[in-house]
Order: sequence, then C-alpha cells, then structure tokens
Amino acid sequence: MQNLTATENPKHKEQGLAYKSPFPRKTYFVPLFEEFARAKRLFIPKTREMLTSWCVMGDSAHRAQWERWFTVVQTEAETKAAELISYVAILYENQPEWLKKLHPLKRERSQTNIEWENGGRVLAIPKGASKIRLYHPTRYVMDEAAFLPEAEACFNAAQPVCQQIIGISSAGPGWFGDQCSR
Repeated sequence: MQNLTATENPKHKEQGLAYKSPFPRKTYFVPLFEEFARAKRLFIPKTREMLTSWCVMGDSAHRAQWERWFTVVQTEAETKAAELISYVAILYENQPEWLKKLHPLKRERSQTNIEWENGGRVLAIPKGASKIRLYHPTRYVMDEAAFLPEAEACFNAAQPVCQQIIGISSAGPGWFGDQCSR
C-alpha cells in the first residue's frame, strides 16, 4: 500500500501532516482479537492477505505496553523476525507523544527486540527448538508454523512455561495442519 505525501492530501497539507493509511477493517478482526484475549492455545490457518501476523504483533505490542507481557515470536528466518519486530515499532512510533511518555521504551529497539520500561517486551527469534528453550515468555507465537522446522518440538518446549501459544501459518501439511484439524 502506497502512502501519500502531505502535498497529495489537502487537509493533511494544511495541518502539516503526512498522510498515513488507516489499518484496514476486516469482518474477521473482531473474532480474531477475541480469540487472542481468550484462547490459551490457538492455531490459525491463513492466507497472506489476511494480515494475521500484523494483528498478532499489534496485540503483542498492546500486551507488552499495557500488561507487561513478554512475547517471543519465532519464524524460520532472521529477516522475517526483524520484519515482525518492525510491525511493533511502527505501531509504537505512530502513537501520540503522550502515550509514548506514559509507556516509554527501556532502550532503543534492535532489529529483533523492543522493550518497555515497565517490563513488557516483544522479541523475535529464528527457527530452532533450542532457541525457544532459552526463554519463558507470557506468549509464544509461531509465525508460518507449517514451515517452521521442529515446530512440534518448539511447541512442546514452550508449552509448560507459556500462558498463551499462537500458531499462524498458510497451509502446509504436517504437525501444524494436524493441530488445525483438531
């Protein structure tokens, strides 16, 4: 989606603001966020156009900022891990200044970590069951879980210590597909 400059939107030009596209409204967002709030274990089959990774990262940012949750999101590649943290950073950076002052960051974010002074944190890690064993997050998110090597082992490692586990993926055979079928 292309952002327009302030000169392309007369109302924003008058206010000295750059135009920012609002987050789209989808009918399934309400039940999706209800499940984020309710479910202990949630497996979501999706398509790329559904913005499910954006949604879970937005909810994770909210939980970190307001409820001091520690979310670890795991994905196959470090580049994708960095992209997911950038979603959180975009949401934080576009908050009003008063909200940033109310919930300041502990330090400048890195490519894979964003942390609030209150103790909330969102960390992205690459694949590997040994990686998730290093942490005890409140929420563990497996992004593209059907394609995550050792997904079942990662889930089993996180299961005893996580308040919530969310698996998100486009279709693929194997362990994730079996979890979605249950």
